[in-house]
Amino acid sequence: MTDEQLAEQAKEGDESAFKQLMDRYMDAIYGFALQYARNEEDAKDIAQDSFFKTWKHLRRFTKGRAFKPWLYAIARNTALDHLKKKKAAVFSDLDDSENDISFADTLKDPEPLPPAVFENTETAQLLEESMEMLHPDHRAVLILHYHQEMTFEEIATAMEKPMNTVKSWHRRALARIRPHITNRLSGDAPK
Repeated sequence: MTDEQLAEQAKEGDESAFKQLMDRYMDAIYGFALQYARNEEDAKDIAQDSFFKTWKHLRRFTKGRAFKPWLYAIARNTALDHLKKKKAAVFSDLDDSENDISFADTLKDPEPLPPAVFENTETAQLLEESMEMLHPDHRAVLILHYHQEMTFEEIATAMEKPMNTVKSWHRRALARIRPHITNRLSGDAPK
């Protein structure tokens, strides 16, 4: 059965259908939450809360809608709420509020990194460190696109943002981490 068929059955009270959806997505949502929160305990809480909220709001899932982006939207919002409660890093400190300029808007748009760098085990730790520098929304776009293999359209739906915004965040995230990765790989930066 498709995710959407299972979701429709779960809406009608079929708990086994919802369990099948949980079985399909628990590891992926946990992995997404772990990369978002950077902490196993927080990731477990986020994943659990995400599925609780999914069950609670299943009646809002409309027929004809794709289930995966809807689920990831819930997971993303749950992760953001969790990070806000923990008062994560204040990324807005880098913005120029006097001139209404976002720090990310001042970055050049270099060539994107190839997806292969996300699979290279030698650079995995370096990439993880680089991802720490990103705004949570920008990090989420990279995680969803490269790790969860979602299209920009699916990501836009999940994040409830226009596709051009998602593409822009993707480009800015790559622009932000590229120099860090390049410098570290060439030995120009301290390890």
